[in-house]
Amino acid sequence: MQIEGLKAQADIAKQIIALSTGAVAFTVTFIEKFTHADSGNAFRLPWGLYVCWGLFGASIILAMWYLMAVTGSIEAIDRKVNGWALTQAQQQSANGDTGNLKLPGVAMVVVFVAAVLAMIIVGIGIG
Repeated sequence: MQIEGLKAQADIAKQIIALSTGAVAFTVTFIEKFTHADSGNAFRLPWGLYVCWGLFGASIILAMWYLMAVTGSIEAIDRKVNGWALTQAQQQSANGDTGNLKLPGVAMVVVFVAAVLAMIIVGIGIG
């Protein structure tokens, strides 16, 4: 795998981080639109909003894991190009094995999509 391809994959993870933090910031900014007023001026948030926040938080953590895996792969390629010693795992990454990227990458996308769908469901429920 080429370094430019890995950098493009890293950009996708960065976009997921930006969109996830933006979604959480948006809902916190307009929290009063999501509340249900009870007697005595107390308010309750829909439980689905907590689910959304948890899923967006998980997608951020998974994206960070993915970025660390991409960094490891780029480092392995750089070490190979420079003729430095490689561990077994670095050798596999330098030779194009993307096994270290699959789990965090797939999990990141699945959890992010679930968060977006949950946010849509919460929005429909409020409306």
